[in-house]
Amino acid sequence: MLLGPTTGEAARVSDGTMTETGGQRRIAPLTKPFDLGVVLPGSKSIALRQIVMSMLADGPTALTGVPRCDDVDAMFDAAVRLGNTVRREGKTAWITPPIKPFRDDVELDLGMSGVSLRLLLANAALRPSLTRFTGHHQLHRRPNADLLDALRLLGCTVESNDGYLPITVRGPDVPRNCTALRTDVTSQYLSGLMLAAPRMPQGLTIELQGTRTSASYIEITRQQMAVRGLPGGDLDGHMLRFAPGVYRGGRMVIEGDASAATYHAALATLHAGSVRLCNLGSNTTQGDYGFLDVCQRAGAQVERRDDTTRINGPARLHGVGEVDFSDMPDAAPTLMAMAPFLPTPTHLTGLATLRVKECDRIAAGANELAKAGVKADERADAMTIYPAGALRQAAFETYEDHRMAMAFSVLASQVGGVVHGADCVAKTYADYWEDFNRIY
Repeated sequence: MLLGPTTGEAARVSDGTMTETGGQRRIAPLTKPFDLGVVLPGSKSIALRQIVMSMLADGPTALTGVPRCDDVDAMFDAAVRLGNTVRREGKTAWITPPIKPFRDDVELDLGMSGVSLRLLLANAALRPSLTRFTGHHQLHRRPNADLLDALRLLGCTVESNDGYLPITVRGPDVPRNCTALRTDVTSQYLSGLMLAAPRMPQGLTIELQGTRTSASYIEITRQQMAVRGLPGGDLDGHMLRFAPGVYRGGRMVIEGDASAATYHAALATLHAGSVRLCNLGSNTTQGDYGFLDVCQRAGAQVERRDDTTRINGPARLHGVGEVDFSDMPDAAPTLMAMAPFLPTPTHLTGLATLRVKECDRIAAGANELAKAGVKADERADAMTIYPAGALRQAAFETYEDHRMAMAFSVLASQVGGVVHGADCVAKTYADYWEDFNRIY
């Protein structure tokens, strides 16, 4: 099981960077380039989807490359509560679904994992028993109303706090074969329905309503379904159709996490360093891999191979202009941390979903940048960040948001500072601070 994050222990590296008790991390300015290789944690997005499909498969599954993080722990705990047998050893997990359908009422505490919540809400439509969902207070602030409306159309009985946790779902004996879903809040709703769709006795047709946000994550879902032997749906205009089917068991490999890669790529770019990503390459379908294009625009050299990638930082940084994050929203905080050091204003667009993440990442990002003396114009779904001639050290808050903690470690590596609540990185990257320390 997941061990506690390294930030709870005192640790010192050569230049005085220190981790203090209580999750506070002091970061000194990095004064020299670095050259290292990083084995990224397995993709959280892929791992969570693979665990759900393992619960619905025709036999046992062995997952290799499983990341050590809170979100995955929460999903495995839910799998056990839903009657599956789970055994974990290092980066490998074995999942065996129950021989007979699991029909007990169950309560699932999903911590802070919004992805796990949305995937398992849809999965609850397959169970005529009651599933009650709860979690950390942060998860209670994340909306689910559109997905719950889609479940009601399938015949589910749903109770909630106006679309927020706590939520109970009781599936029908036989789900209806059609529903409708708004897709402009988060792609996680659609991914959840897609994963459940083939296991519905009559299949499922989903009418897609509104703008489709974060399309890259839908592509991950489609690709991972195909790995399990099932097509990811037949799209005809606004109608997405799935035939009944069963996921294949067996051995599945989880590649490195592209969201985690953005921090290492940003550090190499800012510090004229070099980093080799040992388990992530151009074969990936993860949208956040596109962040490496941003690093190239900033002057970095990026060498892409099928399964590995190397980023070499430039001697002189370039401006990147406007960057659309519609397909890689989790990478936006990383550019927020890089932008003050670029020579021209940086315009971040396509940020609407950042308002409903673990925190409001637009408002929180602007607040923390201001502490360091950075000017940022905040809009509903966009930001403009201006070059800062003289930044100052600051004490950065994380808002219990792992992305904020890791992003502002990038900024602090240039000017120094303190990251409070740094242990929240365990949500998706429990070994982050250990890997971060290697640049010194």
